[in-house]
Amino acid sequence: MRRFSKPWPPTNVSPDNQEPRSFLDAEREYLAALPAATDRGSFARGEFDRLDKGKLREVMYREQRSICAYCELRISEEHPAPRIDHWRPLSQENDLALHWKNLYLSCPTAETCDDAKGARPLKWDKDDPDLPWPVDFAYENRLGFTSRGDMYVRRDVVIDDATRNALRLAIEDQPEGSGTRRTILNLSHPALVAARAAAIDSERTRLERDFPGTTATRAEREERANALLAKNPLPPFVSIRAAWLRKTLGRGR
Repeated sequence: MRRFSKPWPPTNVSPDNQEPRSFLDAEREYLAALPAATDRGSFARGEFDRLDKGKLREVMYREQRSICAYCELRISEEHPAPRIDHWRPLSQENDLALHWKNLYLSCPTAETCDDAKGARPLKWDKDDPDLPWPVDFAYENRLGFTSRGDMYVRRDVVIDDATRNALRLAIEDQPEGSGTRRTILNLSHPALVAARAAAIDSERTRLERDFPGTTATRAEREERANALLAKNPLPPFVSIRAAWLRKTLGRGR
């Protein structure tokens, strides 16, 4: 999970056989009609489904630099195409069904990310606020990784309890009284943990290849981390790659 910039909604979201319409126009028309809808949930879903998803994804790939908003797996238009997920569920917040800040691409992987989330909100308790949109929150500064590929919420950063609890639940199952609350995004799925560990190995291999018989300096490792973060598309699991290069794995555990 990382911060993303979403400055430019699509200028045309209509299917090719229809009159062109910008995303902002579609949102304005939708919000004007929503109060009169008998079934707001069905109306919201119908209006969202009217949009040309390929045109939405075309812009979203650029914004997210082709990684999943949740796990950072590489995404592309290949079948199956990534899902367009409502960060705050469409079924619960109808007014955000066509809000650009609320839409993010999620990998189509089973058991994680949007597939695990479904219509669940990204929060611990129903009265808590949802996790902030990635345009408003630098998740990469609040989440940490271990050398084994595990993800955790850092203890050495200041965040409110509601956000901390929701982030923990996004990552893995959490104890609750005598039971267990099931994770929202399942970001500790064994396949993701293994893939993050493999990403570290690939960075280690490249560093050993480029600095044979010597050790890269802190400045050289920082330069490589910055170069990774500047790439477009981003490398998959870029956050743990950068953390390994900067030697911050395990910080705040």
